[in-house]
Amino acid sequence: MDAAAPKPKENMGEPLPRIDGRLKVTGQAHYPADLPTANIAYGALATSSIAKGKVTKLRLDDARAVPGLLDIVTYGDMDKLEKPKFGNSGATSIGPLHDRRIFHDGQIVALAVAETFEAAEEAAQLIRAEYEEEKPTATFDSPGTATIPAAGRSPLFKEDVKAGDFDAAYAAAAVKIDQRYSTPTQHHNPIELFSTTAYWQGEQLVVHEPSQNVTGWKVELARQLKIDPAKVRIVSPFIGGAFGSKGPMTPRTAIVAIAAKRLGRPVRCVTSRMQAFGTQTYRAETRHRIRIGAGKDGRITAFAHEGWEVTSRPDPYVVGGTSATGRMYDYGSVLTHVSLVQADRNTPGYMRSPPETPYVYALENAMDEMAVALGMDPIEFRRINEPKTEPIGKKPFSSRSLIQCYDQAAAAFGWAKRDPEVGAMRDGDWLVVALDQRAAGER
Repeated sequence: MDAAAPKPKENMGEPLPRIDGRLKVTGQAHYPADLPTANIAYGALATSSIAKGKVTKLRLDDARAVPGLLDIVTYGDMDKLEKPKFGNSGATSIGPLHDRRIFHDGQIVALAVAETFEAAEEAAQLIRAEYEEEKPTATFDSPGTATIPAAGRSPLFKEDVKAGDFDAAYAAAAVKIDQRYSTPTQHHNPIELFSTTAYWQGEQLVVHEPSQNVTGWKVELARQLKIDPAKVRIVSPFIGGAFGSKGPMTPRTAIVAIAAKRLGRPVRCVTSRMQAFGTQTYRAETRHRIRIGAGKDGRITAFAHEGWEVTSRPDPYVVGGTSATGRMYDYGSVLTHVSLVQADRNTPGYMRSPPETPYVYALENAMDEMAVALGMDPIEFRRINEPKTEPIGKKPFSSRSLIQCYDQAAAAFGWAKRDPEVGAMRDGDWLVVALDQRAAGER
């Protein structure tokens, strides 16, 4: 072993070489949009300029006059197909060309296809939509949102976890906090743009697209196109960044596949960097209220976590991170509740770290604030409340090494030598939480 691949610890797997590493760093890795394809036509998306309403008319004459334009796929062209289905394989149930309603800003209204990329882009920009516009609801506190319970809306979030009598325990707690936190919208912006290249070989459809779920896409695309999944092939040899954004399939794929069938030649559509914000998934903003009650010895007796998540009007996308936070420490009693806030937005989706990240962010901030309220070291506070079993169902852990991680990290950067007063430690202009061993010794 060398420094790049140290000897693994007992809870680690053996390090293996990245067999695609050399190809990627030397530019030899061909991503789906790089595939050399004969007789290819280029597609460009036209998207809505409003966030809510209805398309009453599309003016296409100027776009059709662009030299090299081959086709425009828009309303009416997808009517014989199934609408997208929201789930593990489908990013949203919004069928942008199945319905003239506008559910969110940047919704697809047409696909222009031309002999060159430049001609396709020009034609797409010349498509003019007329709308019956409505006032949209963007986010929390906007008039017109609808708030619904999240539990039961997703097979992955069946219920709000709870245990014991939180109200009684919190009322009796010697030390308590009641804090609120929020996280913003976070968008995927991978180096590799989102793209679809589709072509038909007789009745066989081949799609080259960066995908984290090629089998799921195959089945979902076949369902939309009403063909046998055996006649669909999804090819994704490399992915240039995904973090969940290339997990569920978006409606673009079926639209490009239909364009390729109509033309009888391959069609490639690469979304612009700007269009990705409206045509792909993202991590929606969240809000949290956390209440913690504890004895003066630092033992938590009551924990409540309420969360609110933004989602689209038609799709109940749920993060539901209280399933994780409600089990993180030995709380004594637990009360959780998650609500979905439906707004005029595109449907959120998976984002790495994992999806519970906004909830764990709120929890760990609250744990730090509770440690301050107790006048206790934050690591020691967590150590005292380390659970012996899973707190809700009391099931044994298959493995849990959080305290070991804390101990190793604390030793690595001199946690024990820090000044515990909040905001007391600085390194030049930087506010720091601890010093490394050398600097701690010099301090």
